Amino acid sequence: MTKLEFLAAFRLACDTMPAETVDAAIAHYERQFTDLLLAGMSEAAIIAQWGTPQHAALKLKLGTFTGNLKQAVNVEKVARVGISGAGLMVLDLILLIPATVYATLLCAFYIVSLAVYLSGIFVSASSLAGVNYIDIPAHELLSKMAMSGTTHISLGSIELVPADIGQDSDDEQPGADQAESARRDPDATPERGFHIATHVDKSSIWKGISTTVAGMLLLAFCLLTTRFTFRLLRQFVAWHFTVLKNA
Repeated sequence: MTKLEFLAAFRLACDTMPAETVDAAIAHYERQFTDLLLAGMSEAAIIAQWGTPQHAALKLKLGTFTGNLKQAVNVEKVARVGISGAGLMVLDLILLIPATVYATLLCAFYIVSLAVYLSGIFVSASSLAGVNYIDIPAHELLSKMAMSGTTHISLGSIELVPADIGQDSDDEQPGADQAESARRDPDATPERGFHIATHVDKSSIWKGISTTVAGMLLLAFCLLTTRFTFRLLRQFVAWHFTVLKNA
């Protein structure tokens, strides 16, 4: 690495520092380089003595920070920092309500996107396999839920209903057989769970695929929105520190 390359990388690593501080440090390196070069050291040896540009920039930042701590703290400086901090606190409290609404909407979009994605997979799988329903046991969950009437949820072609599962339907088991089963085990109780049914056939495969793709796109949009949100939040926090630093 040459001197020019070192100084260019050093200036790039100090992009967040005041320009006059960086210029003074570069002038110091220029003088030191000239003195050592006249003393007989080679350019490579001088650059190796300086270390990496990033390490040199870090030492400069730490030295500047230490120097700022050694400055006398006056009442005016403390008052400006206090007023700035109070103003930022009021601003944060004002933005808390819209931020909460925004976070709630984003979570709702995540839930809707996931529901669309899973329903598309279910429709596609049902269409390919020729299965129109699936029963999911959830006795512990439903026993703790107060059900008034029938809780019915419809998502397009999919219906989700809490029901008794694990028993054969009437058209598959005659009434005499049911009575005989009840006589043999009178204390038997049906298993509670969710009955998920879909009114599809093999021609509905394209509807399931399109629903799955739509769910994937919605999830991708939610992820991009989350990434953009965290980027703005990081910039907002950095702005707080900048305001307090320059107060």
